[in-house]
Amino acid sequence: MGAKAKKLKIGIDYTAAIRQGAGVGRHTRSLVATMLEQEPLDTDFVLFYAAGGLNQSQQTHLYSLERHRPANVKYVRLPFSEPELTRLWQRLKIPLPLEWLAWMDNPFPFPAPLSGLDVFHFPDFALPPHRKGKGLVTIHDLSFMVVPECAEAGLRRYLTAAVPHAVKRANRVIVVSENIKHELVERLGTPPEKIKVVYNGVGPQFRPFNETERFELEEVRQRHKLPKHFALFVSTIEPRKNLTRLVEAWAEVKQTPAGRDRKLVLAGRRGWLYEPIFRRISDLKLTEEITWLDFVPDVDLPALYNLAELFLFPSLYEGFGIPPLEALACGTPVVTADNTALREVFEGAAVLCQATNTVSITEAILTTLTSLDGDRHLVTELRAAGLNRAKQFTWERAAGETLALYREMAGLKFQ
Repeated sequence: MGAKAKKLKIGIDYTAAIRQGAGVGRHTRSLVATMLEQEPLDTDFVLFYAAGGLNQSQQTHLYSLERHRPANVKYVRLPFSEPELTRLWQRLKIPLPLEWLAWMDNPFPFPAPLSGLDVFHFPDFALPPHRKGKGLVTIHDLSFMVVPECAEAGLRRYLTAAVPHAVKRANRVIVVSENIKHELVERLGTPPEKIKVVYNGVGPQFRPFNETERFELEEVRQRHKLPKHFALFVSTIEPRKNLTRLVEAWAEVKQTPAGRDRKLVLAGRRGWLYEPIFRRISDLKLTEEITWLDFVPDVDLPALYNLAELFLFPSLYEGFGIPPLEALACGTPVVTADNTALREVFEGAAVLCQATNTVSITEAILTTLTSLDGDRHLVTELRAAGLNRAKQFTWERAAGETLALYREMAGLKFQ
């Protein structure tokens, strides 16, 4: 009889997927779910997470995941909260390995919960200590270095210490755009051959709704009290998203026929340093013209994008830009910035503007709205180009490339 083929064992830090609604949390949930859908029967997954301090909603989500987990998936608790682990590893510099932490929560398993892993994948910037297995870290952006004035001071200090250390110690590094790869090489001296670009994706739920789905759209409109005509922004409310300039541009748009009957909707949790944004809305007397929705659940986002006439995302810096890609996939025209990875991903499929120039943002918005109200030639072209561009970025592609990297790191070939 032939020798039994080796089974790949992958450990993934699933903490962000449980604790973060947007950003890295959405990335991790989407990537892992799609990898599991591809049913790699030659692979076992161990999803470990910081279990301390979970709220009721997070605990319910975990219970559902564990109850319906595939046979090749195991969830492993680390008996600390995420802040406690950060203090342990980053501030106190205590190199207590993950394997020991997992063992502490369940001291009598055999084999040990995190033993025998070929690859540890950390999707959230940092690379905690572990005893065996190759280390893989995902770096989503270097905004804390490129636009440090936009980062909360504590987070900036943490990332400034954690990211260079993680990139140096990791066996391989995943980045989500060529732009970040270039920044890692230029700013941290990372060897380019160590870096693998795996673009983010957009899920199949993000698509243009048809006429038979009008009821669902109207239900979301009524539940969130959305206006009939509006432009939309979706992301965390924080300085890097350039919302102060967007608000100022919207004040100019409101003075034109194209803006008179339209409102601006901001969807996203308050992040950090957000006070000047809301203060500017008040100063410009736009409180009645701009609606803030707070965090919108993932399940409502496809309808929200479909309801919007225009999606606005003039960010100062992005490692990729998932929200504008989701808007494109829904057939919604997009105005975004001509910088960093946004140019790389959206040039030719969106109207680009200069993020630091309020006049440029205003003109880009008005150009698109004028087309919406006129011959619609521009927005028709944008819709076709945007739908085509979105098809190029799928979670299936990202999952396949990530699985291939796991096998490469473990020294395995495709079966």
